[in-house]
Amino acid sequence: MNIVIIVGTNRAGSMSKNVALYAKSKYEAEGCNVHIVDLAELPAELMHPEIYKNPKPDSFTPFHDPILNADGVLFVVPEYNGSFPGILKFYIDLWQYPEAFEGRCVAFIGISSNQWGALRPIEHLQGVCGYRNAWQFNERIFLNHIWSRWNFEEQNFRPMTPKDLDYNALLDSQTKGFIEFCKVHAK
Repeated sequence: MNIVIIVGTNRAGSMSKNVALYAKSKYEAEGCNVHIVDLAELPAELMHPEIYKNPKPDSFTPFHDPILNADGVLFVVPEYNGSFPGILKFYIDLWQYPEAFEGRCVAFIGISSNQWGALRPIEHLQGVCGYRNAWQFNERIFLNHIWSRWNFEEQNFRPMTPKDLDYNALLDSQTKGFIEFCKVHAK
């Protein structure tokens, strides 16, 4: 099974990338082939107004072909001003239509430093995915207070209080559930 994990920001040193790498380890442990698309690596030449024309430059191929070959796409999305980052929308706008989205299985992890765990950004992104007819896995994860929750030494999550949700267990559950979802719905 081919899973693509999208780091939903181009910010250097982002928590999204840390979480994406941790999620990658979970999917690999389940036997999946995993490709991470890090938006921080998008070539500058893509940021030109002519990019919307076809064909796209060859430099876009390593960012687009994995999507076309994915059984499932996991978005790891930080909250920027109550929504998802503009670079993620820009990247999605470059995808081939309808091949990249139509019937594609997608899942979501939201990240924020506030108490809501990027609920709004994920809901906004779900609107885009729904508009393009993606199959949306309903087990979303909302990681709030990410800077306090992330264990930098072990590269996983730590509880803030004994009553907190176990985010490591939530990611395990989402990973296994999304793989099964993809088996049923993937192209």
